[in-house]
Amino acid sequence: MSAVPASAEPYFTQYIPTRFSGLPGFEKVSSIGSVTFAVPEVGVWSFRLRQGQLVHEPGLLGDTVVRITIPQASFEPLVVRGTERLLTLALAPEKQMLAFRALTLDAERAAQIRSVVGSVAFAVEDGGVTHRVFVTPGVAEPNLAKPECEISCEAEAFWGLQTGTHNPFELLMNGKIKITGEAQIPMALSSLFV
Repeated sequence: MSAVPASAEPYFTQYIPTRFSGLPGFEKVSSIGSVTFAVPEVGVWSFRLRQGQLVHEPGLLGDTVVRITIPQASFEPLVVRGTERLLTLALAPEKQMLAFRALTLDAERAAQIRSVVGSVAFAVEDGGVTHRVFVTPGVAEPNLAKPECEISCEAEAFWGLQTGTHNPFELLMNGKIKITGEAQIPMALSSLFV
């Protein structure tokens, strides 16, 4: 696998489709909806599984299950470094990107997630700097200035959540993550994390 691109456009349009093409065990799977990634002022990309192939389209699609918004300043520290880190782990490709779990949900679960109102910001502490990633159900605009819920954690816990190697409930009970605001939002999105 070639080096992880440091900028969002080639990361989402070239690297991700190549990295996640033809996932074993998903050969005949087609997703109920799409997952959208947005880097403000750079671009928006939507992904879906179609007969086991990960396909991407530009823009926000009307069937989006979940939208992930990554401010440009957080892209390299969280996405690029996180991807490089995950490549060193012995994980199946589908465990290396949390949001892609939404592509394997059944219609009922996808509809439940889309019906959740509000955004969740992950405030990830890494080396004394806080980076943010926003998760918003469906096609709603994320509230970047004041999300309805914020989950604060260290980078290690964030990457553990992303891969499913850490249980969010255990992290919460052990004080490794803190939730402020409307805690029912991440609870309603829990199928993306466990």
